[in-house]
Amino acid sequence: MRALLAALALAVLAGCTSIERPGSDGFYPGGVTAERFGADTAACQVQADDYLAYDLKAQGGTRYDQNRLFNRTYGRCMRARGYRPRSYIQNLLPG
Repeated sequence: MRALLAALALAVLAGCTSIERPGSDGFYPGGVTAERFGADTAACQVQADDYLAYDLKAQGGTRYDQNRLFNRTYGRCMRARGYRPRSYIQNLLPG
């Protein structure tokens, strides 16, 4: 019974990562200035928000679906600008 509850808790926690929006913490800034990294992050967030606003499929989807689409669009934009994504475990560790 404990194993089943533990597996269920892990599945729920894994699903939560798709609900939150990664923001700049999900990417390495590399060698750019903080101002440039912040501007690129803001531009990618606007691009992802705009995509959600105009995509009919996203407008009718659940919040979970909308956040997954936002995360994909934001991540694609940041990677196109040359930023490398951080691993999930690196985002959990301090510093």
